[in-house]
Amino acid sequence: MADRVHDQSRLGWLDGLRGFAAMQVVLMHYVFAFLPAVAMTYPLPVGELGAAGLAGIPLVYAYDGHSAVYLFFIMSGVVLTRAFSSDIFCCPPAILRRLIRLGLPMSAAIVLAAALFMVLPDAHAVAGARSGSAWFRNIGPGAISVYTVVHQIVFEGLLTGYGTSSLLPVWLRWPVTLTPLSLGFDVPLWTLHIEFFGSLLIMLLVALRAGASRGAYRAICVILGCVLVLSPLVMFVAGHLAADGLRHRAQRPRRALAGSALLVAGILLCSVKTISPVAAVWTLLPSPLLGLPGDAGVLQSMTGALLVFAGLDWLPAAQRLLDSPAPRWLGKISFSLYLTHYPVLATGVALGFNRLGDSLPYDIRIAITGAAGLAVSLAIAVLFERWVDRPSIALSRTVANRFAEPALARRLKPVAG
Repeated sequence: MADRVHDQSRLGWLDGLRGFAAMQVVLMHYVFAFLPAVAMTYPLPVGELGAAGLAGIPLVYAYDGHSAVYLFFIMSGVVLTRAFSSDIFCCPPAILRRLIRLGLPMSAAIVLAAALFMVLPDAHAVAGARSGSAWFRNIGPGAISVYTVVHQIVFEGLLTGYGTSSLLPVWLRWPVTLTPLSLGFDVPLWTLHIEFFGSLLIMLLVALRAGASRGAYRAICVILGCVLVLSPLVMFVAGHLAADGLRHRAQRPRRALAGSALLVAGILLCSVKTISPVAAVWTLLPSPLLGLPGDAGVLQSMTGALLVFAGLDWLPAAQRLLDSPAPRWLGKISFSLYLTHYPVLATGVALGFNRLGDSLPYDIRIAITGAAGLAVSLAIAVLFERWVDRPSIALSRTVANRFAEPALARRLKPVAG
């Protein structure tokens, strides 16, 4: 029988980390949209780093949305492992619960994005031309119709992923013409497809841990780690393996020194261009059988995210900071902020930037636009969390429990004779 889940209160610092990671993604999109010259320098070139470059690494890491996504996957592996291990669970109800929990907010975010783009279809293109951001100018939905909205809800948003970001092999998704990510209604949704399949992977690992021998379970974890080493799914495996090791740690100098070293190393790897040792290792690794075949940069970013997570696990002082009210509040709305910030940025925020015109200096316009856009995005995320995300969680639990009760009753029914 699977181990009981640990005290959930110990996961408070993960809520704060989740909020920080969500802000990294948001800031990355704002930098790419309005500060393309800054975006061009990310990641930082290692050979050109001087004292000023090293001092600027924390600022670069603050908008490193790529490694933030991998942190999300690690944390999902931890939280889902603990959730699935907390009680006897049946896979079909658990899958249904994940479909509802992820699918309803995803659907609402796509509908919101489609509505905003119908009202302001070209604001991002105009803003991109004014800021010089080719990314902002060229990324946005094409035709907006009931068909395209439904298609992205049913396929791209969760089950198949977008054209260039699908985990599924070509032979499995060839009957469906997938929308390219650049034409999606809500760019960050490419990760929900990975999140859903990562959930299925965690269910499999928890079931194996409960039903297979320890040797078989460990062998399968090793095999999965090797097969998926360049796939984002390996982050879920890492989170699963770390789930039972997270615990309150005493503040000790050696432990704090080790945690600080891991954290600094992770931030460095996430903030600089691919270093030669990582590139050399990448050439020796096999392409994943399932998942996106990452390059050396992806390998470095995933490694950096793992080191950051490991470093925080060894730093109680950092955990207490992340466990404070403000970061935990941000973590509470992080999923809603992640889902809604881009369509708000590409429509209303872009319109505000365009309306400011050229009468003000560019840095003043960026400051006003950024501050107002972040405030609006946070306000919308609060409403989305209350009206969409929270009810989705409650509904997923209700439906899954209703389907699980008969199966559990059959499983626990004593055998006669």
